[in-house]
Amino acid sequence: MPSVPRSQKLAALLRVVAPPIAAALPFACTPPSQPSPAENPFVGNWITADNAQITIRPDTIVQHLADGQSIALDHDTCRGVFRFSYDTRSRQALTDLVPRQPELRQRLSDLLVGSSYPVAEVVCDRGDQTYVLLDDRQLVAIYRDGDIGAIDRLARN
Repeated sequence: MPSVPRSQKLAALLRVVAPPIAAALPFACTPPSQPSPAENPFVGNWITADNAQITIRPDTIVQHLADGQSIALDHDTCRGVFRFSYDTRSRQALTDLVPRQPELRQRLSDLLVGSSYPVAEVVCDRGDQTYVLLDDRQLVAIYRDGDIGAIDRLARN
């Protein structure tokens, strides 16, 4: 039958075990943050069938224009209204982004065959962009400005 450690042994054990436990506690209470660039499947260069390109960075989207210039979306380019986040959305929530455009809603519904998807969301001024990761090589971009929406497919470049 095992014996109960003496108080000296218990104190010595606590001195060894307690510091690592105390050091780990703040991490146990920290909410999840955006994925690190090494594990973030969105980060990288993406291209449409029309050769329009974007770069997704961990904290923003960079739009590459036809004239060779690039615009990083931020508070300045978005008139002070800028938010960028990662999340997971259900298929229904994604198709609900374009409620007043039944044909666009149907196209989205046809593209999104799973029940939920990882998304990167950008709010810029009065519009928003939702990038839906279909797999490690394909995205669907849902662009909205008020009630008007558009979608585009992108492939990893």
